[in-house]
Amino acid sequence: MTQQASSQTAKQVKTKELKALGFIIFLLFPIITITGISAYGFILWMYQAFGGVVGH
Repeated sequence: MTQQASSQTAKQVKTKELKALGFIIFLLFPIITITGISAYGFILWMYQAFGGVVGH
């Protein structure tokens, strides 16, 4: 009886871990990446707007 309950719990844990991994891979990483690239572009844009375009 205990072995069956622990295997059920292990399946639930594995399911939760897979859902968390899917969330991280398909939602969190793309959001962080897009936010980081956008912030970098915004910083460069503001630098050029107030400091002028950097010459060669």
